[in-house]
Amino acid sequence: MEEMIEFEDFVKNIQLPELTYSATFNPTTGAVISVGPSHAFVDEQHKISLDRETAEQIIDGTIKVNSCFVDITGGKLEIAEIQSVYKIDDVLHRIIEKKWSAITKPEIYISYDRIKKTLTVELTEEYFGTKKVPKKYHPISKRKVIWSGETEMSFLITDYNDPNILYKMVSLTVSDLVEKKKIFKDIELPDRFSVYTRRIFKNYVLGDL
Repeated sequence: MEEMIEFEDFVKNIQLPELTYSATFNPTTGAVISVGPSHAFVDEQHKISLDRETAEQIIDGTIKVNSCFVDITGGKLEIAEIQSVYKIDDVLHRIIEKKWSAITKPEIYISYDRIKKTLTVELTEEYFGTKKVPKKYHPISKRKVIWSGETEMSFLITDYNDPNILYKMVSLTVSDLVEKKKIFKDIELPDRFSVYTRRIFKNYVLGDL
């Protein structure tokens, strides 16, 4: 006699294959042509695998496909965001100390080494900077940013909570922070001080080395 299987039991026991994603690209320029489920590109020769988060961000338009290209040598996706850097506002913004801040993923991290008398400014690794993102936020999708427009960043180091008493002003450009950190030497500060800036990025944090 033919064995009968309940439909509900059959559906419960179905194991669908895990959905994976791929991107096809121009082998000459590295420009990404299309992104989607891997099974749609079985016959494509020039393709790479993508993590689900990145693929879905490209598919829903959060990341523009024309900003994506493949490093053909390394076989990795890179995202180039053309951004004009203008101040978010013209208000003098005090950078909050890490121990008091609720910001978990700052774009800009400033640290002071009292022994070496150095002030270090870093961009997060998400944007090809040197400041590591906490492991709990990994894996991260790195985004290569091509900056245009006004890129200068200035920081006022002042008396605590008082921008009118200036100890030092330092300046740099955003390009100074791509794949490297900016270290200012011979910065001697009192036990308590504040750092102010006119924001270009949204989130800044001040901490110790």
